[in-house]
Amino acid sequence: MIIDIHRHLVAKEWYSEKFWKGYARMIYLIVSRRGLPFSVESVQTKIFPKYFDTTGENHLEQMEKAGIDKTVVFLFDTGLLIGEPEVLIEDQNKILFNASKKHPDKIIPFAHIDPRRPGAIAFVKKCVEEWGAKGLKLHPSAGFNPEEAETLNLIEAIADYRIPVITHTGPSVVPTSSRYCDPIYLDKMLLRFPEVNIIAAHMAYGYRQQLCSFGWQRPNLYTEISMSQDMAKRDYPQFARIIREAVDAFGPERVLFGTDSPFSWGIISEKNFVAAIKELATKAPDDAKFTESEIEMLLGLNAKKLLNI
Repeated sequence: MIIDIHRHLVAKEWYSEKFWKGYARMIYLIVSRRGLPFSVESVQTKIFPKYFDTTGENHLEQMEKAGIDKTVVFLFDTGLLIGEPEVLIEDQNKILFNASKKHPDKIIPFAHIDPRRPGAIAFVKKCVEEWGAKGLKLHPSAGFNPEEAETLNLIEAIADYRIPVITHTGPSVVPTSSRYCDPIYLDKMLLRFPEVNIIAAHMAYGYRQQLCSFGWQRPNLYTEISMSQDMAKRDYPQFARIIREAVDAFGPERVLFGTDSPFSWGIISEKNFVAAIKELATKAPDDAKFTESEIEMLLGLNAKKLLNI
């Protein structure tokens, strides 16, 4: 079984214009360095519309091609940092949970809301108790510190549910904030709530070595490999070494597969990313070898256990 632990439903009206303009400029800088014929405007008109899917149908199509059996899906609440979107975050969650009800064997819904919002705790409890949320997503790049009271109070309120919490770590896309995305900001949460399993998304990007340096010391800390697609495509031996570093640091039972779709679709297809991971058993360099058992754990067995599937 292959389980993607990191995926978003996205709609244009779920983010403010400031978000889309800032994000378009960042994408433009990336693609222009590669000599691709894109402008900021063409990023907004040609790339972003491919992301928009509030039902999950586009995601299910990509999953089928890649052989991904199930996926965790959540949102990104940026309203308090860069302006409220047309559709409020509570209503976005309703749409997501409706999609999961339509495809209960494929879509695993996580609740998501900025913990600083009034009523955030009550809303997350409603998502779990009434709507069937299987976890919680945090995104400190919306401008909040995971060590401060709002976040800790939210985690305390849901601790008895024994559901996992996935949180963004590593530098965040323009125009969101990277200030509190260093994984060290998770330490208070990890120590105060040892019964809550915390997943540091993206192997923390530029903070990967720091994450790995204390990952083995926190048994309730996991990580996932989404947004390593570029390295898998550009430098496969280095990709293998990066994944090997995470597996060695956390142990093979605490590293998870994730894609961060649809934001990763322009890098490499989900099908090719899954293939790149499966090939670690045969194509990884001598200093980064993997067993078939480790690959099976990474691709799905770890997530299956974590999510009680």
